[in-house]
Amino acid sequence: MFIAIADTITLEDAGNFREFHVAVDGDVAAAVAAFAGRASASQRDNHLWIDIAFVRELAAGAADAQWQAQFDGMLAYADSKGWIDEPANRVEAHIQPPG
Repeated sequence: MFIAIADTITLEDAGNFREFHVAVDGDVAAAVAAFAGRASASQRDNHLWIDIAFVRELAAGAADAQWQAQFDGMLAYADSKGWIDEPANRVEAHIQPPG
């Protein structure tokens, strides 16, 4: 799955739990600004910390019990790699150009 930033912010390919990124034209500062407080820049270049609750909100239409379980599994994997900020409840995602 990925978060697309264009005129609005949308969650795309919501059933793909094997990858997670943010598709945006522009730089990290522009991406952070688009999230209006729901993301922050990572110390790693071209990465953002995304609010996990916001991802769940974006997935509202697809977020049945099975989706929630698979998303939780994806988050557990991310946690094992150090890609979860538990105090902030955020997951790290890399930024890549759309397409």
